[in-house]
Amino acid sequence: MRSRWDECDPKETKRMQIKKLRRYLTEQVLPFSPHYRHLAKIGHIPLDDLKDLSDLARLPFTSKKELLPNAEAGSGPRDFILQPSKELIQQELPTGAKLKFLLRRLIKGEEGLQQELLREYNPTQMFFTTGRSASSIPFFLTPYDQALLRETGRRIVRVLGLDPKADKVLSFFPYAPHLAFWQVAACAEAGGILTLNTGGGKAMGGTRIIDLMQRMEPTAIVGMPGYAYHLLRSAHRAGARLSSIKRVALGGEAVSRTLKKKIISLLQDMGSENAKVASVFGFTEARQCWTECVGADNTGFHLSPDLSIVEIVDPKTGEIMNDGESGELVYSTLEGRGSALLRYRTGDLIEGGLTWERCPGCGRRLPRMSSIVRRVSNVKNLELSKIKGTYVNFNSIFELLDAEADIEEWQIVISKPDDDPFEVDELTLHLALAEGTEFRAIIDRIQQRSRACAEIQFNNIRIHNLDEMLERIGMETETKEQRILDLRPMRDSALNKVAE
Repeated sequence: MRSRWDECDPKETKRMQIKKLRRYLTEQVLPFSPHYRHLAKIGHIPLDDLKDLSDLARLPFTSKKELLPNAEAGSGPRDFILQPSKELIQQELPTGAKLKFLLRRLIKGEEGLQQELLREYNPTQMFFTTGRSASSIPFFLTPYDQALLRETGRRIVRVLGLDPKADKVLSFFPYAPHLAFWQVAACAEAGGILTLNTGGGKAMGGTRIIDLMQRMEPTAIVGMPGYAYHLLRSAHRAGARLSSIKRVALGGEAVSRTLKKKIISLLQDMGSENAKVASVFGFTEARQCWTECVGADNTGFHLSPDLSIVEIVDPKTGEIMNDGESGELVYSTLEGRGSALLRYRTGDLIEGGLTWERCPGCGRRLPRMSSIVRRVSNVKNLELSKIKGTYVNFNSIFELLDAEADIEEWQIVISKPDDDPFEVDELTLHLALAEGTEFRAIIDRIQQRSRACAEIQFNNIRIHNLDEMLERIGMETETKEQRILDLRPMRDSALNKVAE
């Protein structure tokens, strides 16, 4: 399937996916995954009922809560690692798969078979989920999974239209045990692209990276959206010429159309003609990324149907949505060892869902997922009074602020008056504005639009110079910019003190 992953007949591909899923469940997941083996034994995975993709609804969802470490039960991330043993091979595998192992033992010998199993199943690399939550969850890759990461890297290079003979890449992704950095490294290795991984501003510093951009003359740059924009804006102000850059790939955060336009405008001013910006999407739990192509605007993320199944479901009912309908992204792997997930609810809301139509930009025929992604976790509960609360969708606020061409940087701080946990919440918006902006007009516009789209009003709006804002959000010191800073004291802690 890999040789024609990007030229799919939808009906044939869907048949392939369900066939591959059944085999993967039978020969890998149910025998060797502690978590899913337990679910199968209590009847929660009706394998015989999986006839086509609509039958996925018969399988249980996997939630992030199940992935969290549980010290008492000894479960959590490790229970999702495929862990074959001699006993499990003998007791849990179907006869046909068991015979394959016996044949491998005859050919390789006992020691040779054990070495093969180590290469296939023994975790040798660990990624952690990112985000701003306190709990980062580890995910494990074996050498088998690292080969898959390189394969997805090769596909990303092809979709972006990069040529090993002509292109050079400069990456700003922070050096960390996170998917983004290592996916770029895999793109370089599998795609044969000369790549310099700077490790980001925290590792190398923005001034030095800008100097490298001018000396190396990369044809493509990749990184976090906010940091990439910051670097290009700084380079522009320093009078840099970056005419070599033709591709910009941004990942780790949502990429708005406004930001794409701002980046293209900066590059044009610095001598780059026909630069294209693509959004790249991935999450640690999938251990792979997907990219838009650059042949048209917002083409959607080009998926790999032979490596995974992507569903869009109703976030409230869990019902599978039709193609083109919005909903929550649910992910199942079809390949891989290490950490394996089935029907994992990501918390990502995909506006426009999936399509199998040919891509208008590159002509590939494969499933594509809409580029408009919103996080369920960006809906924060803000207690606006001691009795009555309301829900604020910060996705809408992000879009509102990003769409303002006169806003250079921003940060929202949530606090309590006098740090009293029983007081109402206060929202303060910190802004750095473009030179010459009439701040009174933009403040009035923001307050009006925030009331209309999110039913909130900022208690305070404070204006800073750009350097102050860059320091506030940790542009050069944090892995991700601190866009929302929650300084509210915990009410539970206050109650405990009163009780004492």
